[in-house]
Amino acid sequence: MNILVTGGCGLAGSFAVRHAVEQGHRVVAFDIALKTDLLTDVLDRVDLVRGDLTSAPDIMRAVEEHSVERILHTASFLTGAAFERPYAAAQLMVMGTLNVLEAARTLGVKRVVHVSTGKTMATGAQYAKSAGTGGIGISPDPYTSCKVAAELLCNDYAKLYDMSVVIIRYAQLFGPGYDFAGGSGKAIKPVVEACLRGETVTMSAEEASLFSTPPGQRPNRSLSPSGLLYAKDAGRAGVLAATSDRLTDSVFRIQPMEALTMHGIAERLMRIIPGGQIEVPDGPDPGGPVEPDARAKEQFGYVPEYDVERGLREYVGFLKTGRYEAIA
Repeated sequence: MNILVTGGCGLAGSFAVRHAVEQGHRVVAFDIALKTDLLTDVLDRVDLVRGDLTSAPDIMRAVEEHSVERILHTASFLTGAAFERPYAAAQLMVMGTLNVLEAARTLGVKRVVHVSTGKTMATGAQYAKSAGTGGIGISPDPYTSCKVAAELLCNDYAKLYDMSVVIIRYAQLFGPGYDFAGGSGKAIKPVVEACLRGETVTMSAEEASLFSTPPGQRPNRSLSPSGLLYAKDAGRAGVLAATSDRLTDSVFRIQPMEALTMHGIAERLMRIIPGGQIEVPDGPDPGGPVEPDARAKEQFGYVPEYDVERGLREYVGFLKTGRYEAIA
C-alpha cells in the first residue's frame, strides 16, 4: 500500500514512517524540513518529499507522483508555537488540513487519517455550553482551536463527498529527538539532560505541574496525573488506522498505557539514569493504568505497547548517542 505521511520527519510522523516501512508499505515522508534523526536506518526505504502543506500544489503533486492510496496527516504546529504564532498555526493546521482533504478528494485517495488531540473534546463541550450566553467560556488555546476547526472540516469532507476520513486523538506525546518533541517532551528533556550531567534537579510544585499544562494556561497545581503517549505507539496507531479494513467509526482516542505525575516520571528517570537525583513534590493521586479505547482496539487493533519507563529508556538512549534504538 502507498502511504503518505505529512509531517513525516516530525516526532509521531517519523515513527509512523518507521512502522509503515516495517509492515512492507511504500512510504512517502512529506515535510517542509527533512530532518531524519529518527529515520537514519530506514532512509533507503522511504521517499522523502520536501513540501509545504499551505501550498495545495505541493501536496497534490506528491500524492499524484507517488500514486498515494492513504494519507496519514500528522503535520501540525506544537502547542507553544501556536501560542507564539497563531496566524501561521491556522495556516498550517486549518488550511493545510483543507489542502490534504482536497488533494484526497481530487485524486481519489482511499482514506485520510487526521491526527488531532484529546483536548478537542473538552473545548467542544465548553464551547457548546457557553456559545449562547453572550460570551465564549474558553481559555485561549490557538492549538486546540485549530484542531477543532480541522476536525469539522474532516467531518464536512467525509459527508459531502462520501470520503473515508478518520480522526485519531492523541494524548500528550513524548519521545526522542532534539527539537520536535511535544510540550511534555520539551518539559521533561531539560530534567533528563541535567541528570545525565550528574546534576541534582529540584522542582517546585508549579514547575512540576508545567509538563502537563499548555502555555498560556494556569499550571495544574493539583499535580494530578497526566497521560503520556510514547511516540512509537502514536505512530503505529496512525498506520493501523490508515490501513484497517474493519472501521465502522470515524473518531478514536489513542490512549497511553498509564497516567503519571511528574513525581512518578522522576522516579522512573532515577531508575534509568544511575546517580540521577530529582526532587519533586508528590501529588495526592499517583496515577495508574489507563483503559485503552475500545473502538480503536476492536477496529484496528491498537493497544499501547510502551509504558512511560520503557519510552523514557529509548528517549535517554537517544540523548546519549544521538541515534534511535528500540528497546525490547
